[in-house]
Amino acid sequence: MAEDGPRLTAGQAIAAARRDANAKTDSKFTVLREIVANADTRRIGDQALEQAQAHKIELYENGILVNILRSGGYLLAESNPQTNNVVATHLVLMEAGGAVKDVQTECHGVVKLADAGELVKDTAELVKQMYSTPSTEVSSLASRFYGGNFPDADQFPDSLFTIPDSLRKPGAKPNEVRQAAALFWGYLSWPTRSALSMPAFAASPAAAGDAAEMERDTLKAEFLQNNKLDPNINLVDFDNIQNERQLQERIELLTRLDRFLEDSLRKEADPALVTPNLSILTMPLRVDVYLNHEGEFVSTSPPKSLFLWHRLATGGFAVKEITWDW
Repeated sequence: MAEDGPRLTAGQAIAAARRDANAKTDSKFTVLREIVANADTRRIGDQALEQAQAHKIELYENGILVNILRSGGYLLAESNPQTNNVVATHLVLMEAGGAVKDVQTECHGVVKLADAGELVKDTAELVKQMYSTPSTEVSSLASRFYGGNFPDADQFPDSLFTIPDSLRKPGAKPNEVRQAAALFWGYLSWPTRSALSMPAFAASPAAAGDAAEMERDTLKAEFLQNNKLDPNINLVDFDNIQNERQLQERIELLTRLDRFLEDSLRKEADPALVTPNLSILTMPLRVDVYLNHEGEFVSTSPPKSLFLWHRLATGGFAVKEITWDW
C-alpha cells in the first residue's frame, strides 16, 4: 500500500469555497457529493501520474482527477438560505502541494437545493450504471431515459444511445431495431469502459480511451479471423442491410462480438483499479437549468459528459439526452 497522505475534509472544502468565491456572509454551503481518498486510491493516483510522465501525456484539467484520487474531493452547493436557490456549485480538491483548490461554476437559472441534490445523485447513479453495464446488456439502460426508450435521433442527433437512422428501414421490426441499436452502442462504448482498467486513466481519460479503442480493434480483428469472416467487414454499418434476415444475422454476429469483447474485459480488468477510476467519474462537475426550457436541467461529469434531465410530473427526473467529448 502507498503511504497515506493528506486528505481534504468537509470543513476545509467549505472554508475554501467561502473564501475563494467571495461569497455573501449569509450563503449556505451544502455537500452534494464526497469522494473519500485512502492509501489505495492515492497509490492509483500516483501510478497515473507516473504513466503521464513516462509517456508525456498531458494531464486532464491540470490533474483534477488524479488529485481527487490522491486526497479526495467535494462538490458543494452554495445557496441562498432565504430562497434555497443554488447560486453556484464548487468542486473543491487538494492539489499535489497541499493547496486547497476551489473550482466555482455559477448557476444561471433557478435550481432549488433539493433538486440539485437529486440531480447529483441521479447523475452519479447513471454514470455508474453506464460504465458497469456489459456490452450485451446495454438495452437495460433504456429504462433510465424519459419515456422508457432511447432518445429519438431526429430530436437528439448527437446523443448516445439513439437508434441509428440506418436501422430505420421499412418493415423493420421495432424490437429487432432496438436490439441492434443496443448492440451497436455496446460495441461503441466498450473502449470507454475498458479505459477504466488502465493505470493512466485518471491522468488522461482521452489517452486511455484511445489505447482502449486500439485494443478493441485488435480484438475485433481476432474475432473476425477466428470466425473466418471478411477482415474488412464493418459490423456496425447497417446501410447494406436490405431485409429482415440480414438484420437478424447482423444481430447474431454483433451479439457474439460483444460477448467476445466482454470476456476479454472480464479477464483483464482489475477491480482494484476499475472501482476507484469509476468513482471519480461519478463526481458531477455542475448542475444547472437548461436555459429557455422549463422543467429541464443539465448536469456534467468527467471527463466531458453532459446529461439533459426532464422533471417528471410524478416527481424526480429522467434523462433525455447524453452527449460526451473524450
